[in-house]
Amino acid sequence: MISRYALYDTSDISNRFNLTSGLPKGVKPHYNYSPTVSAPVIVSDEGATTIKLMKWGLVAKGAKDTNSVFRYKTYNISSENIFSRHSWEQAVRERRCLVPANGFYELNGSGKKRAYYAQPKDKSLFSFAGVYSSWQDPEGAVHGTFSIVTIEANADMPSISSRMPVIIKPEDEARWLDPAVSDMSSLYDMLRAYPAGQLTAYEVSPAVHSPKADNPTLINRIG
Repeated sequence: MISRYALYDTSDISNRFNLTSGLPKGVKPHYNYSPTVSAPVIVSDEGATTIKLMKWGLVAKGAKDTNSVFRYKTYNISSENIFSRHSWEQAVRERRCLVPANGFYELNGSGKKRAYYAQPKDKSLFSFAGVYSSWQDPEGAVHGTFSIVTIEANADMPSISSRMPVIIKPEDEARWLDPAVSDMSSLYDMLRAYPAGQLTAYEVSPAVHSPKADNPTLINRIG
């Protein structure tokens, strides 16, 4: 499971993902994205690769607030079960996105708080596999929402985690966004664990457990 990630190389996003438009207002470096906050995601919009701000966590239609995001943990969707529910299947076939990131955190769920930060060994900007939808709040405002697809953790991840986000290979990013690609075989071919040996993970401050914490020291190694 992933409930925190970092994106601080925002100036590189446009070139890295070949965006056809600039970054929307509000995109700035963050070291601690958490569920229900707005974050940048990359989508294919009528053939153009664009970036939009969406809330992290799918929200059911008719919901009065975003509390269900935490109750049902809809900020993550299991790759193994993504075709088992109609709403998830429809999203992965028709509404896929890339979630740009520099790294992500794994947090323990009980006992003494601990946290680990994981990133590619070359520290390059990358993207998670995501799906998106929309939600209309009680005031009538429509919000884009997204979820990150997860898979069984590889050998690079610490023992506190059995899951990790699906990291899309750079050569698959355009295909993941392509609305013409919708068959299960092609999609599962891209929903694979990142190859072991290409990530580095180390312990960081447990301060990242708090969604209010957001500064560069969060990714510093401790111990």
